[in-house]
Amino acid sequence: LSFFFGFYIGENSIGSGGYNGDLSWMWGNFELFKTNSLIDAINHKEFYGNRTPLLYLLHYLFNPFINDIDLYRITVFCISLIAPIIFYLCLKQRFNNTNNLILFFLSSLILLSPYFRTSSYWGLEINYGIISMLSTIYFLNNLFTKITSNNFYKYKDLFFVTLFSSLCIYFDQKLLLIPLISVIIIILSNLNIKLKAFTIICYLIFSIPFLYLIYIWNGIVPPATQ
Repeated sequence: LSFFFGFYIGENSIGSGGYNGDLSWMWGNFELFKTNSLIDAINHKEFYGNRTPLLYLLHYLFNPFINDIDLYRITVFCISLIAPIIFYLCLKQRFNNTNNLILFFLSSLILLSPYFRTSSYWGLEINYGIISMLSTIYFLNNLFTKITSNNFYKYKDLFFVTLFSSLCIYFDQKLLLIPLISVIIIILSNLNIKLKAFTIICYLIFSIPFLYLIYIWNGIVPPATQ
């Protein structure tokens, strides 16, 4: 309840929320994507931030409310609610004999985080990385806990592990640790060589856009940030 009430009162518990906080320069980035081609927006001298443009691209392409700042905030608030749901599913995988109500309240602890709350309320970037990280954990758990002789399901889980752990970096470079841990766990596991090779190939493919950004930016963040 406090999570919903925080949105209602415009809570700003980490100081970077509010209309004059980080949302102000983020909204400027959205305007660049609305008025320029993708390549021009990425290369624009005013494009600012310490993350890749994936967040802006996804909202520009799929969010019908991107032209209204308050509707955009509501959209991010709703997206953020995915995180405790995935967290609950991860807990359920590992503690399936535990009372569901206990797991529900444990998964809701994330809603008390000041960073998660402020990002949810003011359309900031942090929560996308958290959702990607939890999704990685879910499919990694699924890969090693599901008993099946059908390799299709293993390939499926591996694909989503590599996809979401790669997205961790696209949404927040500090989460590089997540794909590193994932690939180490997979390589050291008893999975067959074809599944391990598939993992490496997926990571190489998913790294291409980021390598391209490094090439055109001459760094891991836009020139304006540098």
